[in-house]
Amino acid sequence: MNWIARIIMGLLGLGFLAALLFGLLCYIVFATVRWLLTGRKPQVVMVWQQFKAMRQGFQQGGFRTGTGQGFEPPRGQGAPFPHDDQVVDVEVREVVEDAPRLPPRQQG
Repeated sequence: MNWIARIIMGLLGLGFLAALLFGLLCYIVFATVRWLLTGRKPQVVMVWQQFKAMRQGFQQGGFRTGTGQGFEPPRGQGAPFPHDDQVVDVEVREVVEDAPRLPPRQQG
């Protein structure tokens, strides 16, 4: 009877592993297709690139901080995010004059 339980648990473990690998494969296919269609890199690739830049920075003598500036990118690379005051994404909504509103909160 004990060997039956072991076989069942082994099959359940293999089934879970197969489902996990199948889910990973589906994510890889989805992320690759989305990358090709939209040009947006998957988050895993972005994290890996940041990790690689950090590792290169440490190999070049570590990250140095300026006078109160905080993090500086590795030498030879620009700032990771340009600080220009442009709006990248907006949401347009219609403003309705007679929209139902909640009554003002009473303090007390």
